[in-house]
Amino acid sequence: MKRKYIQISLIGKIYGNVNADEVIGTRVTLKKMYDSLGNVYPFVSPRAIKYSIRQALKERGYEIDPYIVDPSNKQLNDSADPEKYIDNDLFGYLSTQKGNKKGEGGSINRQAPIALSYFKALYNTPINTEFAARFPRNNNEDANPVPFEIEVAEFIGKLNCVIYDYIGKKDEFNQKEKDFELPERERKQRLKDFLEIFLTPSYVLPRRTNSLNIPEYLYGVVCMSEGFIFPIFKYITVDIEKGTIDTTKLDQLINDLKNFSDLSFELFFINYGNDYGENKDFKIKKVNEIIDEILKFYF
Repeated sequence: MKRKYIQISLIGKIYGNVNADEVIGTRVTLKKMYDSLGNVYPFVSPRAIKYSIRQALKERGYEIDPYIVDPSNKQLNDSADPEKYIDNDLFGYLSTQKGNKKGEGGSINRQAPIALSYFKALYNTPINTEFAARFPRNNNEDANPVPFEIEVAEFIGKLNCVIYDYIGKKDEFNQKEKDFELPERERKQRLKDFLEIFLTPSYVLPRRTNSLNIPEYLYGVVCMSEGFIFPIFKYITVDIEKGTIDTTKLDQLINDLKNFSDLSFELFFINYGNDYGENKDFKIKKVNEIIDEILKFYF
């Protein structure tokens, strides 16, 4: 039986200092990457996005891994219970404590069935500095103001996601993983809740220093395939001047793939209210319709 894969690529806008990095002196810096030419690409880390989604899942009534203390070194460790904790299921785990018995290789792990990339700027982005200060309150009239700086940026970035077909059950290719399988109804509900949070979006990005920030999605592409993954992510670009998605390279890829009769895949655009232009190979659907399509394909 062929494995099923769901690929999602989202183009969205980020404002402010969403994923704050270190504090240097009085400046709160912004997480960013540099290329060999010195261009700057601010980003939000996958860990921050997963943290946000965990909080949203918790608000829906799910139990989130509280971590356990490893008695050997007093450090926090994953609970490694994907049946009880939805984040252990969706985002995987690595536990050294439960694998300390002889013959168990020292650890157990679950490769995440939902893999997320960095939410990284697509183009060189200027970083601005916002100046601010903490002023004394009424009960501290003798205190002096404390000035500080916050790095901020506005950028259009890309966030990629791959969903594998073992949510709610053991990955048959991982011999060190706990053997379990939830009822299909529970598996379907877990995936549905994740998709509603992720695609709407309805998660609040963490570690923000001065403002509320929910990503503003502009475009979304979903690919569902069996037996193979083809790299849709690298073929999706944005014309920054026109503010439109450029699918020229993706169109060429699709035409090339049509020459292989044994490849089965479907492509969709997500309707976020922006123009995708004319494309006969894509169906444009609302978020709730896309979720229904994914669930029907997955199960």
